[in-house]
Amino acid sequence: MSNKAMTIAIGLSLLLGGLAVGCGAKLNENTEKHLASALEAKKSDFKSCYEKALEKDRGVKGEMQLVLDVHYETGKVTKAEVKKSAIKDAGMKKCVAKAAKKIELPEPPNVYVEGHYTLVFRFEK
Repeated sequence: MSNKAMTIAIGLSLLLGGLAVGCGAKLNENTEKHLASALEAKKSDFKSCYEKALEKDRGVKGEMQLVLDVHYETGKVTKAEVKKSAIKDAGMKKCVAKAAKKIELPEPPNVYVEGHYTLVFRFEK
């Protein structure tokens, strides 16, 4: 899976990975674009999660691997899970997963979709 990078002001980078799709039906051609837009829209939520973690530990930083399952008929994220993280703050991981679970695509993907993304958190003055 290839990764594409996006950045925002507070030092959160999203490395957008590829999608794993179910067999059979054809994937909606807009699904990857919609997921990227949805994650971009959640950056402020992810930033809030990070800021809460920074209040406890100013040195917190690192990568967080996020896996999203998207329902084929509704386009809603049915599962959002932090699979691996350099950040040990359990509250932050829970906050990030909760924010990602609220994603709903404007069009269903037509097949089961699992998206893999890496969020990179770092404090920039």
